[in-house]
Amino acid sequence: MFGFFKKKRNETKESEAHQKPETEYSFKWYEVGAENPFNKRILDIRSFTLSMIATTSKKEIADTYSALRGSLGEEYKGMSVPNSKTVSVNLKYPHNGAALEGIVFKADSMDVKWDIYIYDDIFYFTRSWTGDLGYKVTARIHADSIELLHVECSADEDDLIAINNVHFLIVAHALSKVYPHMIPKELVTEKEIALYSFSTFGNKACYATYEPITDTVITVKK
Repeated sequence: MFGFFKKKRNETKESEAHQKPETEYSFKWYEVGAENPFNKRILDIRSFTLSMIATTSKKEIADTYSALRGSLGEEYKGMSVPNSKTVSVNLKYPHNGAALEGIVFKADSMDVKWDIYIYDDIFYFTRSWTGDLGYKVTARIHADSIELLHVECSADEDDLIAINNVHFLIVAHALSKVYPHMIPKELVTEKEIALYSFSTFGNKACYATYEPITDTVITVKK
């Protein structure tokens, strides 16, 4: 059984992932079809990402993570991503018309790798462990929708990966939906995919795909 409705950037140098006792990994690719609620070929990596415990042996990293739990994100206002470039996007999400200012999403454990803030119609996506600014996204807020216009990201990052990472962060973190994330094509083995996914998105990473996810739809019937 696929179990879609069962919810249960790389900090490799700073972090350690520990396996829970008696945990076995079972990776499985699902083609588009009856067992797959998405319109993408996906790899189920939940046996890994939902069983790992993220920790750090560095006190300064742990202290930074703890201190950031109390941050409202105001320190990011006007900040830019280091060595950045800007990519145009056209992404839209439903909105209830409420004013948006401050915390959008906050990691509640070290297994969650991102915090999200918004100030002056600009989203700031930051790493929860270090506070590093990963993405700065210009938005247009409407009464019934949120439109993303530009993504500022590292100049070294692939444009398509950056856009799809932002989309995943909005859907899986801010909107709290189970959703696949896009992975680079250079990842070959299932273990490589699982390690990359956990390092990048922690326990929010459930299903990985090589395909862009901005047009992903959920096809499962409730």
